[in-house]
Amino acid sequence: MHRFRRKNFLTAVGAPESILHFSHKLWQNGRAIPLNKSRRLELESEFSKLSREGFRVLGFAFNPQADADTTLATLPPLTLGGFFAMKDPLREGVRDAVATAARAGIRVVMITGDHKLTAHAIAKEAGIAEHEDGVMTGEELDTLSDTELLPRLHSVRVFARVSPHHKLRIIELFRKRGEVVAMTGDGVNDAPSLAAADLGVAMGTIGTEVAKEAADVVLLDDRFENIIAAAEEGRSIYKTIKKVILYLFSTSLGEVLVIVGAIIFGLPLPMTPAQIIWLNFITDGFLVVALAMEPKESNLLTNALDKPRRYVVDAPLLLGTIYMGTIIGVGTLFAFMDYLPTDPTKAFTMALTVLAVFQWFNAWNCKSEIKSIFTPEFAKNKFLIGATGIVIILQMLALYHPFFQSFLHTVPLSARDWLVVTLFASSILVIEELRKLIVRAWHRPRITSFPIYEATK
Repeated sequence: MHRFRRKNFLTAVGAPESILHFSHKLWQNGRAIPLNKSRRLELESEFSKLSREGFRVLGFAFNPQADADTTLATLPPLTLGGFFAMKDPLREGVRDAVATAARAGIRVVMITGDHKLTAHAIAKEAGIAEHEDGVMTGEELDTLSDTELLPRLHSVRVFARVSPHHKLRIIELFRKRGEVVAMTGDGVNDAPSLAAADLGVAMGTIGTEVAKEAADVVLLDDRFENIIAAAEEGRSIYKTIKKVILYLFSTSLGEVLVIVGAIIFGLPLPMTPAQIIWLNFITDGFLVVALAMEPKESNLLTNALDKPRRYVVDAPLLLGTIYMGTIIGVGTLFAFMDYLPTDPTKAFTMALTVLAVFQWFNAWNCKSEIKSIFTPEFAKNKFLIGATGIVIILQMLALYHPFFQSFLHTVPLSARDWLVVTLFASSILVIEELRKLIVRAWHRPRITSFPIYEATK
């Protein structure tokens, strides 16, 4: 409401269908003329055409003699002035990022206040939705109960003409389906939804301070592609953590089984405390740090990722730990028992060396769940190559240098002894390569539960 020439001049700007609904006249050639049904249909057709072309359309109208206490409920007849049509070009790289997300099993859903036709045009250009069947409006949301809406969420790609409470409801229902939801937003009205999502992502450049405070992550350059890149980094970090845990748990379990097995069979303990410290701090120490520096895998966004469990140590990791640890423990114990009757001193050295070589092979096994180590890609981790070289040199010092022999209680090994060590320790490599071969033969892409939903203006 404006005070103009001692009168109350009312202006209204909003959704074209709403402005058109409240308008009884049309401003044309400097005067207001009655807005008849045929002209109204022409105007509806005009803003629908603009919307289909991807324009964001606003209607504007006025009343030059409104009451001072006018509210939306008592809105007087308006005179339609026309439409504003605006179009933001789709950012370069968004369509490719959406396609990459789809290959990775990440589903992108657009939530917007735009007209249904505009929203579909933009979503089609971005590769989010091809058909109008995948678009649902806020009015449709209001007519559906949660029970009716839940099964339809799987096919909906765009939510148009939604209000802030609709956004919140959509996120809550996706989470109710067991989905992991990331929500992007920039306005004050996005704050509740950003806080409700599993991961709130605010725009750093155009975003309001309220949105940034409510979000978990702020995109400094507002680029959607960075969300997909972050998903790739997250998958890489998650996989690397699991590799390190698998390596540490399996080698530690192997050491425990060697000691427990010796006790059960009434044998002397195969390792001294100094040797255990040597294995855990020297051999494990170098290899585990190098394994943590593993380069990002090349296919992280070409396959869907299983939804992470509540605990990092899930059933597959636990089974891998048990079977790898068992191979290490049994192999070391057999080598120890083979040498114990003839040369007890060398038997202790053999136990230490077999365990150490088991760890060397195991570190390389843990680089990938399904890929063989006999590929050029496995040479990418220069840190692991260097760490393996260092632990080999240190193990040679432990066996052949008098200083290390004195506190580790080791003796030199012959070429025949090293052949026995290699035969026992390489068993974990052979068995793991056979397992990976079987997995690769039967591997199929899996359905993901790791989606990202984008809400955008």
